Amino acid sequence: MYLIIPTKANMLLVILIHTTYQLTITAQHNLTPYGTATQSSTHEGSVPQYAIQPPISNTYSKTLCSVTGLGRKQAWWMFNFSFGSAYITNIKIYYRVDYAHRMDGFKLYVINTSTIPPVGYLCYEDPDPGLPKITQTIPCHQLGKYVIYYDIKKDENEGPVIELCYVAINGCRKGMWGKGCSTTCPSICIGQHCHPENGSCVWGCDEQKCLNNRWDIQTGVCTEGCVREHSQFCNCNKCTYI
Repeated sequence: MYLIIPTKANMLLVILIHTTYQLTITAQHNLTPYGTATQSSTHEGSVPQYAIQPPISNTYSKTLCSVTGLGRKQAWWMFNFSFGSAYITNIKIYYRVDYAHRMDGFKLYVINTSTIPPVGYLCYEDPDPGLPKITQTIPCHQLGKYVIYYDIKKDENEGPVIELCYVAINGCRKGMWGKGCSTTCPSICIGQHCHPENGSCVWGCDEQKCLNNRWDIQTGVCTEGCVREHSQFCNCNKCTYI
């Protein structure tokens, strides 16, 4: 048995770990309160909004989970942001317990239109072989107006069916970042679009705000620095938020 004697260094390490954990959690902002959900069909009164309302669990009930109709050729659940576009860092899904086989083969899109079948950025596709986990956190890192859960894989009896008990879509609306998405992205960013967690320019720097209009076309970095009025956002010729 080893005895760990508390020291200032140990206590400081614990504080730093705790602080880092808190920052990681608070940087995530669930955007589902800011939009509406729709789905391809309904089953026995279940509505798409159930997937974005508490409780946060895999427990199934027709009044808790979003369920589509049986025997269809395709099934989809869609979320549309009310404020336009959002930069999504990850999407967390809680599917019906014991029914992973109905989740098998699903696809997750982040796109700018409500077209079905979805056309645009495929964030995730459930791979074969094997069944997916009913609780998943899926990294996405994409700007879009719609999140679409889409399934066309049939089983022997029901066809594709969606049974989402809770969905959290984490990120920030375009142009915002930080805790609670309360900080405006730097104006030097192209489209004033930055990463929700650190404020860095996702598409690079606006070339008109680069010194002598010189920038790297591949990286979007101001090669000779930023113009004076934006110098506070320059760090080693890279546009970042400081």
